[in-house]
Amino acid sequence: MMEQLNAWVTDLHPVLAFLAVFVIGVVPFLESYIGTLVGTAAGMPVLLAGTGAVVGNLLALAVAVWLGDRARRGLDRRAQRPPSARRQKMIARVDRYGVPVASLLAPTLLAISLTAFGMIAAGLDRRQVVIWQVVTVVVWALVFGLIGIGALRTFG
Repeated sequence: MMEQLNAWVTDLHPVLAFLAVFVIGVVPFLESYIGTLVGTAAGMPVLLAGTGAVVGNLLALAVAVWLGDRARRGLDRRAQRPPSARRQKMIARVDRYGVPVASLLAPTLLAISLTAFGMIAAGLDRRQVVIWQVVTVVVWALVFGLIGIGALRTFG
């Protein structure tokens, strides 16, 4: 099966291969790490697969940040209400571990873009959240790119 996939990707125009992993990168829960893994395991150069998946994931992240900021502003207008249990729980976890750790570990439980939305909507520092979410996108893509290379060497 890997040989057939590699043959198909080899015949695929590089722009189409890039767009395929870009689209995977945009999709929550697939994101940069699955896009990079799929592209690399399919025989794309790891740099091309990683770049496509990361760019797609960063697009989804930008939309999530924008929506989270809008949600935060909407919540600020209703500031007289006490914070919800969900918001208190998220802020308590981030306070406990910090934005860097929460960002880097979040993909194990939730999509990167959804995590960014929640953190910003909860009122965390937008700049810090964006920086660490971008780092998370790249780190997870690198890790899964290496896994893809390992899979190719093992099974290819």
